[in-house]
Amino acid sequence: FSLTGKEALTHFPSLGASPGSAQGRAHVKQCDLLKLSRKQKRLCRREPGLAETLRDSIRLGIMECQFQFRSERWNCSLEGRTSLLKRGFKETAFLYAVSSAALTHSLARACSAGRMERCTCDDSPGLENRKAWQWGVCGDNLKYSTKFLKKFLGQKRIGKDLRAKVDIHNTNVGIKAVKNGLKTTCKCHGVSGSCAVRTCWKQLSPFHEIGRLLKLRYDDAVKVFSTTNDAVGHSELSGPQR
Repeated sequence: FSLTGKEALTHFPSLGASPGSAQGRAHVKQCDLLKLSRKQKRLCRREPGLAETLRDSIRLGIMECQFQFRSERWNCSLEGRTSLLKRGFKETAFLYAVSSAALTHSLARACSAGRMERCTCDDSPGLENRKAWQWGVCGDNLKYSTKFLKKFLGQKRIGKDLRAKVDIHNTNVGIKAVKNGLKTTCKCHGVSGSCAVRTCWKQLSPFHEIGRLLKLRYDDAVKVFSTTNDAVGHSELSGPQR
């Protein structure tokens, strides 16, 4: 199944400073306790603050999944259902999407909150950053978040593996849902509200709005199959004609 939208997750780890400092050693230990691939652990160790952000994203994704499925037969529990992640169900599609959305959202917020050492506020062109800093406004750094996420998840080029294509598609649906919720927020400053100075910054939508959008995609999900594009000879995802 693919969540419908115009647009390989390595599954999130289970909950469970400088390298020489006590804080740095604690950070490395947190990374080692998470169920990550070897490459992901290397990235985690080099990114102080990432381990805690990963934990935050797991909690955020689980809570949102449970909220969106509060009236469904399945309540997002994987207890006794670990095989769910190996099957091509609509529920699997939602898990991939909400997980990648939660990580994208958490990383962007962690940057702007100063919890990550290698990133800071959003620096998109067109924003009055100097004035924003003057007024203490810091935009959510979605640009850094999405760039790092692609490297962290390690999405590889795939040939005819249908399941891998579907998983990547659903992962990207989650990322796109966060991007679509990014908005520019402005605040006026001046005598009697004259707006002599306007401060603008990038702000993410509340995660509940993103979860609601993904649930709508889940409700309209379609079962897909692989076809070959005669023009280029590559396999592609396709679904029932509407």
